[in-house]
Amino acid sequence: MKLFHIEKNKMAIAVAAALWLMAAGSAAAADPEPALETVIVKGSKIDRPLDDTLASVAVVTARDILEHADTSLSDIIGRLPGLNTQSGNETWGIRGVPVAGFDEQGPATSNGAVSVYVDDALQPHRMLTLSPMPLWDVEQVEIFRGSQSTMQGRNALAGAIVFQTRNPTYAPSLSARLNGGNDGQRGASVAGGGALVEGKVAARFAADVQRGDGYIRNATLGTDANPQRSTSLRAKVLVEPVDGLDVLFTLAHTRNRRGIQAVNAGPQYYTVSYNTGEFDQMDQDTATLRADYAITPAMTLTSITSSSRGTYDALLDFDQRADRTQSVMRVHKNRLFNQEVRVAYKVPGLQAQAGVYYGTVRNELDDRLDYSGVIVGSVTGTTRIASRSVFGEATLDLTPQWQLVGGLRYERERNNTQLEDELASDPSVRQVTTFSALLPKVGLHYRLAPEQLLGAFVQRGYRSGGVNVRVGTNHQPYDPEYTNTFEVSHRAAWLDKKLRTTANVYYTDWKDQQVARLDANEELQVGNAGHSRMRGLELGAEFALNRALQIQAGASYSDTRYLDFVSNGENLSGRAFIGAPRRKLSVGLVYRANDRLTASADAIYQDGSASAYLTDTSGKVSQVRRSDDATLINANLAYRIGKATVTAYVKNLADRQYIANNQSGRVLDVSAPRSVGLAVRYDM
Repeated sequence: MKLFHIEKNKMAIAVAAALWLMAAGSAAAADPEPALETVIVKGSKIDRPLDDTLASVAVVTARDILEHADTSLSDIIGRLPGLNTQSGNETWGIRGVPVAGFDEQGPATSNGAVSVYVDDALQPHRMLTLSPMPLWDVEQVEIFRGSQSTMQGRNALAGAIVFQTRNPTYAPSLSARLNGGNDGQRGASVAGGGALVEGKVAARFAADVQRGDGYIRNATLGTDANPQRSTSLRAKVLVEPVDGLDVLFTLAHTRNRRGIQAVNAGPQYYTVSYNTGEFDQMDQDTATLRADYAITPAMTLTSITSSSRGTYDALLDFDQRADRTQSVMRVHKNRLFNQEVRVAYKVPGLQAQAGVYYGTVRNELDDRLDYSGVIVGSVTGTTRIASRSVFGEATLDLTPQWQLVGGLRYERERNNTQLEDELASDPSVRQVTTFSALLPKVGLHYRLAPEQLLGAFVQRGYRSGGVNVRVGTNHQPYDPEYTNTFEVSHRAAWLDKKLRTTANVYYTDWKDQQVARLDANEELQVGNAGHSRMRGLELGAEFALNRALQIQAGASYSDTRYLDFVSNGENLSGRAFIGAPRRKLSVGLVYRANDRLTASADAIYQDGSASAYLTDTSGKVSQVRRSDDATLINANLAYRIGKATVTAYVKNLADRQYIANNQSGRVLDVSAPRSVGLAVRYDM
């Protein structure tokens, strides 16, 4: 074991040294032409160049994914400003807002704060918080920071993420990969396709299987505590029966299973003492049908239909100790159906779209609390949600320099929740609630120069209400929450487009924020805090120093505050949001030599943040549990030999150990240790 640790250090040092030497010598060896890509943003439903998109969006292309050795969404989030992540994938967020929202039950109610789409299919929140969201055969990932409610509707209060995997083409293709690394990492991937009927029908398939033993040991059971298992299968068929009509059918299956993400306080890196073999598992099947029809050269009709079924199974150690046997067994089944039809219109001086949406969600809940083999409490039931909306957005050229942007969405939702809870004061609960919202967006753009764009907009965000589904509580309904955001943006290209810069400054006023809090009976409920706000900025830059060397940098600052938050005698007014780091900085370089050798390195810093507030008898905050500041260095080295590419990577090169979440004080989330790996890829 000691020998392997020494070899792992040697590999990390070797990769870092190679990157440093190549970067130092790149200026003399490279062609001075610029190398920045032209990037098209598609997630806002109207295709625009990134330089003309004033929304705060980060776009990660397939090339970026390869050059940074990204394997999951967590890798992308980790290095981008304005995004925060912790151990595993459960509590990542945008601008300090967690994906599941601050009520902490978003995955169980399909009522989260960030919408994620994969090939136009909306993902259930268990997929977002428990799945690594693998990146094999992904073409582009777009991460929108800030509310996207006008175009995306419910569950986009904090932002949206749009995945696009590779579509079928008529040209034959085949890619395969084998990978392995420390802590038992191993995997295999394949993707390919081509024409079935030349010029009319094409198909593509992709498969990815990954395994790992994890880096945490269960000292009580003598087993690996956080093994990882993931399987992803996808098939696509493109049909073009007549000119102007494209029909794309996608089938996908995913299975993800993982162990515990926490360790005993101390912290004891990397050990936990539980007498229960915790696990979370998510299985999902998705079908999507997309049709695009060019009615005229200026007008396109798009229909997107998606349906998914998923099952979440979990075994959790309720007492989090070795001398007690208290566990929670969960089985949650969900069904999602979404139908959207929209028309896009584009002529010189006007770009517009309008559409209608209908969606349903069905969640079946079965949570059981077990004390030494005896079921002492359970909650079972079903939540049914039906959403209907009409939306539109337009960009109008007022003059050659000025553009007016306007958007509007009307959303209406019905939530029907039925629960049976043996421990609740009312064991049989039925709550039917209806919500509606009008979500406007207004903006103004000004072309300062041919390569500079300045803009400002105001937008309303929304997340629907629901019913508390926690076992043993009163299962009270809670209201929707709303945000009003004012944002100023700047986009520019400099030095003959060798340098690209982005800047966004925002202020968000938050009303009726949904939070978890104790009621007068010391029961954890979901309620609405009075008033909160967020303000901050996000900066980004890409500089093609020459054709070989590209430098990237980003920074974000986020100031979050509860302005009015008093609950059960506890006063958190004036305090920052839980799990919301204030600063994040990143700098990276990519070196490309002779179309064969590619190297990259990233250095990332993220502030620590409050994990929990403890109050005294007067209700004032007496202690703040915090996560640690974190500084990480990742590196990647790839060499192409013919059609094969060999890649070596190291993540957390300095083997930095830090507390990522300190909510309980006894059980902690900690950083992943240094990870090294090797992959061999073949592309036909």
